[in-house]
Amino acid sequence: MKMPIASSSRRGLTSLSLIIATVVTVCAQGTITFDAHVGGGGAYFHDLGMWFRLVIPPGTTGRDDMAIIAGGGNTPYNGTPFMGWFRQYNPYDYVSLSLTNGSLFGLSSVQLADPTAPSPAPVSISFVGYLPGGSTVTNTFTTPGNGATTFQNYTFTSDFAFGLASVDILAPRWAMDNLAYVIPEPSAAGLFLIGLLGWAAGRKRARRWFP
Repeated sequence: MKMPIASSSRRGLTSLSLIIATVVTVCAQGTITFDAHVGGGGAYFHDLGMWFRLVIPPGTTGRDDMAIIAGGGNTPYNGTPFMGWFRQYNPYDYVSLSLTNGSLFGLSSVQLADPTAPSPAPVSISFVGYLPGGSTVTNTFTTPGNGATTFQNYTFTSDFAFGLASVDILAPRWAMDNLAYVIPEPSAAGLFLIGLLGWAAGRKRARRWFP
């Protein structure tokens, strides 16, 4: 007896859901430390497959470059180099980040500070993530101010765990270090399930021709 189409579709969806759930359990991870790039920056910067670029909105003029800074003096210090950005010449420009190969990714944590130390006032730094369907997610972190001279640890919410096409960093100024990101990859079990479903589909087609 033939299986009803609706029942067959439900079984297919269940199998697909299982594969997706298995695939997203394994992720490649990386941390952008900026350690090997002191003096670099400008309008573009990339490291470990992550691309940072300055965005100048149409109709505006001037630009504010990124800089990789060793730290100390009138800048925050945590013992390692960091990326700093200060909006001075264009009140509307900002930095956006994405993977160089265009893959989707997630963000898990970051260290942030006011690029001016001691910090004269708190700074709100918003990370706006863009999803493939056009929707956005936002995390806003606020540095402590009150004369702070070093970095604080911040953790992204689950909205940033995976599925990001790009992320804009919106703030008048910021200092950033140790940006941890993840890239979902197929697990061995997920690849096995995909192969198994393909093998089963092949056998089903073969039975149609050779009962």
